[in-house]
Amino acid sequence: MNGPPPRRTRTYALTENRAARAHGHAAQPLTMQSLICTADRPGALVGAVPQEWQTVLAWCCGTGIAVAEIAARLQLRLTPTLALLRAMHAHGLITSQTSLDADGNVAILLRVRNCLARTQ
Repeated sequence: MNGPPPRRTRTYALTENRAARAHGHAAQPLTMQSLICTADRPGALVGAVPQEWQTVLAWCCGTGIAVAEIAARLQLRLTPTLALLRAMHAHGLITSQTSLDADGNVAILLRVRNCLARTQ
């Protein structure tokens, strides 16, 4: 027997209790399509942040990664993922770039969802 699986860090701890205040955030809005990249100078702060933050920073190196992809890899819902990323942004660890079409193309998203539903 290997024992119980390791426990995941609670979302409350990951987001520094920012989930409740996420909607009133004055910074650049994040959407599920936003591209997240590491900041130019995360440097010395990287070793002092939680392991989950370090994992996200590793994913964001180079060309960056979409918020939706981060949520999927962390197996979190979108709202706590956004709170996590806002906390990381507040610490100067990441930058974000929103798409040109902030509203998104709903018709394309619905077609993708419908095709995925048919294949399952």
